[in-house]
Amino acid sequence: MSFMSRCSLWSRSLEGRIQLFAKVNDGSLFILGKPSPSSVRFMGKNHLSSLAGSPVQLRRFSISRASSFLRRSMNNGSDTRYARLNRFQQFGQDREQPNNSLRNLTLFGLGIMGATFFVTPSLFDHVPPFTYFKSHPTHLVYGILGINCVVFGLWHVPKYWRFLQRYMLLEKGSSASKWSLIGSAFSHQEVWHLGMNMLALWSFGTSLATLIGPANFFSLYLNSAIAGSLFSLWFPRIAKISMMAPSLGASGALFGLFGCFSYLIPHAKIMLFVFPIPGGAWLSFLGLMAWNMAGCVLRWGSFDYAAHLGGSVLGILYGWLISEKIKRERAKRMRTFSLF
Repeated sequence: MSFMSRCSLWSRSLEGRIQLFAKVNDGSLFILGKPSPSSVRFMGKNHLSSLAGSPVQLRRFSISRASSFLRRSMNNGSDTRYARLNRFQQFGQDREQPNNSLRNLTLFGLGIMGATFFVTPSLFDHVPPFTYFKSHPTHLVYGILGINCVVFGLWHVPKYWRFLQRYMLLEKGSSASKWSLIGSAFSHQEVWHLGMNMLALWSFGTSLATLIGPANFFSLYLNSAIAGSLFSLWFPRIAKISMMAPSLGASGALFGLFGCFSYLIPHAKIMLFVFPIPGGAWLSFLGLMAWNMAGCVLRWGSFDYAAHLGGSVLGILYGWLISEKIKRERAKRMRTFSLF
């Protein structure tokens, strides 16, 4: 159940003043106060209605208390992750949708992936501040951690919800911006979601950034995020199921990192908190791939398994490309040494 089924917003001119109202299921009407002109325009025609002749109970709230009430109201009802994501859908109901068809999103995503793959090495060689990370590769991981934490904080400030829904939430039906393919991978709304993903990023991301270099790490992370988003968008079409709720999170990018890591160091020891996982990194990665495939088929839980698979596939591809590059460089050094 989405937020719009539990609360509606509209405005009315009272004695020459514009006031913002919210009505919830029990029939209570809350006077939220005087909105800005932009917020009135934002609500659109569908949310403007007259209150004449409406038997309602009035309760006066301050703006801060009203915002707090609305946030609590949004979280009532279903506790599923999809229901909580839907609470932000009100901000896109009346906007004019751009022509972001699945085909256009795919072409845009593939174009960004290609540009990232070919341009990133030069970017980190010649363009500040990217050049800084060549000597401090782990700081790139900390920078990504910081961006995710900042976006998480913004989700808790209502005035940024419109911007966040447009650029930081991957909507399956009609995306407001093509950049949500990337932005959604830096976006979290739940503490546990952010904590688990950032713990995973820190645990093996720092080692991988040092191993493959910051340029390869940045390209891998960004392109795995885009691949995860594209898989997430295409899966409902391929499986012929109805469009699912919007998604967000760094999981697709993280599965790309883990796929590359496990391909390059297949026997690396993996710990789940303090518990060792037998079989090494590659066997653990294959087990996660099987779990994600089963999730796509059985559709259990509320995870975006298709995004996990998209990041995983690209991570394996990057692992193979990097390993082949290492082999060529090793063979070149061996030929050079043989001349002496």
